[in-house]
Amino acid sequence: MSDLQQLHSKITELEKRNKELSLMLESAEELHKGLAAKDHRVSMSVIHSLILALDSRDPYTAGHSSRVALYSLWIAKELGVSGEDCFQFHQSALMHDIGKIGVPDKVLLKADSLDDEEFLIMSSHTTIGARILSRMEPYERMLQATEVAKYHHEKMDGSGYPEGLRGTEIPFFARIVAVADAFDAMTTDRPYAKGRSYRDGVAEVIRCKGTHFDPEMADAFEAVMRRRHYLDGFSGRELPEFEDVHP
Repeated sequence: MSDLQQLHSKITELEKRNKELSLMLESAEELHKGLAAKDHRVSMSVIHSLILALDSRDPYTAGHSSRVALYSLWIAKELGVSGEDCFQFHQSALMHDIGKIGVPDKVLLKADSLDDEEFLIMSSHTTIGARILSRMEPYERMLQATEVAKYHHEKMDGSGYPEGLRGTEIPFFARIVAVADAFDAMTTDRPYAKGRSYRDGVAEVIRCKGTHFDPEMADAFEAVMRRRHYLDGFSGRELPEFEDVHP
């Protein structure tokens, strides 16, 4: 690789890191809005503590929950979801992976691909998360949070888990988080794989709409990412087609 190519690669890496830090800052600001609201102070503090506990277990995906929650919030706003509903949804999206607290370290922190048995263990985070959140109050918040935790790995063609739901059988907010979660997984560097650029990640979401993702959610995500200029500044590169990484 020439010096010019190395410089270009470093600039691209720094641009992406700057975007990631901006995302984390904006997500933190959304969380602090909730912490400032008297009626939500205790519940938001508990949520924040749980997310920090989860992030501390896996340094490679630290910040994942916050980024997914922010992407999900952007999609919801793009689709016209009301302000209060967006506030509640942001909390639910923050907790989408909370069930990973119950996944053993040898599976959660494995540095390469999971075998079939390990995949089953990892995929159980959806039902574990729903069980953890099933005691939330009030009922409406509990229902949304458990649906997001349980069904965000379902796919439009029925090939997802844990129940193989199809199309609109998948709860509305879980369909939003499915897009945000997969996008963040594709664009995050892992020990065993380099993350895609944001442009490539969005292109793959669009390619998979109708099979993996709800077309309406996928199109809304592309629109908001384009408007926020998150598709600028990164050169495309050849990468394998999207497959679920550690779910």
